[in-house]
Amino acid sequence: MTVRGYTPLSRVKYTRTAQVQKGVVDFESIVSTNDTIPISEYTAIAGAMLRNKSDNTVVTCTVATNIITVTQATLTDEPVVGSAYET
Repeated sequence: MTVRGYTPLSRVKYTRTAQVQKGVVDFESIVSTNDTIPISEYTAIAGAMLRNKSDNTVVTCTVATNIITVTQATLTDEPVVGSAYET
């Protein structure tokens, strides 16, 4: 397991309710199976989505607090794009 960094591609805020704004960060990274991507700009994320850049297939992952863990089998140094949604 390796902790991987990410390169933000965009950041947006959306209004969840009149009083609450939440953030979304789109990013890219290079990952292998069981790697983690800590999304440092948020303390917690509600969800994340990863896609393989080579063929646009979904890369399975899990989320705990602000850390995305790649669970897709047989990945080795694959470039991915993703989105993380602030809690």
